[in-house]
Amino acid sequence: MAGNKIDKNSFVPPYYQLARILERKILSGELKPGDSLPSETDLGREYELSRMTVRKCLNVLAERGLVYARQGRGTFVSRPALDRAVFTMEEFHQDMHRRGLRPEARLIAARVLRATREVAARLALAEGERVLHFCRLLLADKIPVALERKYMRYNRGRPVLENELQYRAFAEVIALHNEVLPVRSRMMLQAGVAAEEDALLLQIPPGSPVLCVEQVLFAADDNPVGYGFFVYRGDRYTLVSEVRPLTGGD
Repeated sequence: MAGNKIDKNSFVPPYYQLARILERKILSGELKPGDSLPSETDLGREYELSRMTVRKCLNVLAERGLVYARQGRGTFVSRPALDRAVFTMEEFHQDMHRRGLRPEARLIAARVLRATREVAARLALAEGERVLHFCRLLLADKIPVALERKYMRYNRGRPVLENELQYRAFAEVIALHNEVLPVRSRMMLQAGVAAEEDALLLQIPPGSPVLCVEQVLFAADDNPVGYGFFVYRGDRYTLVSEVRPLTGGD
């Protein structure tokens, strides 16, 4: 998808592409709290989508608290609730480019595993079921910045190529492998210290401070479809919390 156009050839469903477009307009301030969105008919005409597709998009935005509907009046941009904050993480390559650094991802491992109790619980699977696991080392200007370990349901009939694991975002890999699009992400941040294996890859002394981020990706039906664990060098990476939860109506 490019800009404000719907790419009908993209693996990302049109309703979700439109949701991204409208979300950007809301978060950038182009659409302000209290503003009325165009009608389903007008949105469908502008983006060449059916009303059903547009309605599905608006439902996604409503679930995220970005818009709310008033019967007989239309759909409106929600007003911000400033007493909540969330940690947001850009896709690594975009983040590094924004910082003026050259990003790189090195695939350390990729294999099919039996899900441990912890991984099975995160993905709502039975312990021992097969999952696809891969580990990448993320670098900025050739300096290791983070390790990421990802797990998703294994689909034997839809293999994933090594270069897809190395260069594509996790949500894209999940969509390619399972034909399920993640639409929501939940993250948990905590401080930690580098284990010996992680420290070796990150080129820091064992026991060095690190930021640990656990992530679970969910499909539109709220089923978990991906689980990831990030370890960031405490001396090289900062996560910023910004207030952007838009909830409720007036």
